[in-house]
Amino acid sequence: MRTGAFDSWWITRKPPRILRDGAAASRNEAWRIARARAEGYPFAMTRQHHILPLALPFALVAVPALLLASCKSEEPAPEASASATGKSTEAVVTPVTVESWLDESLSKDLGGKTDSLQYARAEADLDGDGVNEVLAYVGGPMMCGTGGCNLVVLKRDGEGYRQVGDLSVVQLPVGVLSSKTNGWKDLAVSVSGGGRPGGIMRVPFDGKAYARNPTVSPAEPVDSIGKELIADKPLKPLKPGA
Repeated sequence: MRTGAFDSWWITRKPPRILRDGAAASRNEAWRIARARAEGYPFAMTRQHHILPLALPFALVAVPALLLASCKSEEPAPEASASATGKSTEAVVTPVTVESWLDESLSKDLGGKTDSLQYARAEADLDGDGVNEVLAYVGGPMMCGTGGCNLVVLKRDGEGYRQVGDLSVVQLPVGVLSSKTNGWKDLAVSVSGGGRPGGIMRVPFDGKAYARNPTVSPAEPVDSIGKELIADKPLKPLKPGA
């Protein structure tokens, strides 16, 4: 746009305020046009144009600061806090052992008298998940009779164990068969005494646990112990030195 045309446009197309003020306002606007052109602006500076040069430096400082604050707010919180001594305050979980599980569980039934208990243990993957279950044969007062002792089957559950079998009147040896019931391998246990003939019984899994009494159905006689897990040998103390 030519300079003369620009001046003419600005002066003749004045906003309502300039029209009301008359010639004095027109002279003021013409002076502003001349000043703006002298300072290198291609147009007359309004109040908004005067503010713009001052706002730009502020924006250059404020915008990066806002972006930095946003990034900090998105940082993940620390996973663990530390005490004044520099040590982590996270709780330490102590894994449960088979022996401690048996001691605590049987203590409820025996009134805390577990010092004289003896046991033998073995491991086998009974459900095919790649993690061994534990078979613990437990003997001692109130645990054994003429028909045998108790066989406890435990499945690992996090840092502890979950009971999936509590068989009574079991004799040694104890084995596991290749056959399965409800996805779990059948156990083979020896039975004798108590006025019944001796033999080997197949004990199936009912979907939640192994059958409790191996001398009655659904347990049934079999010819082989399968893979022997716990041999017919002396047991060892559950709590050595007790």
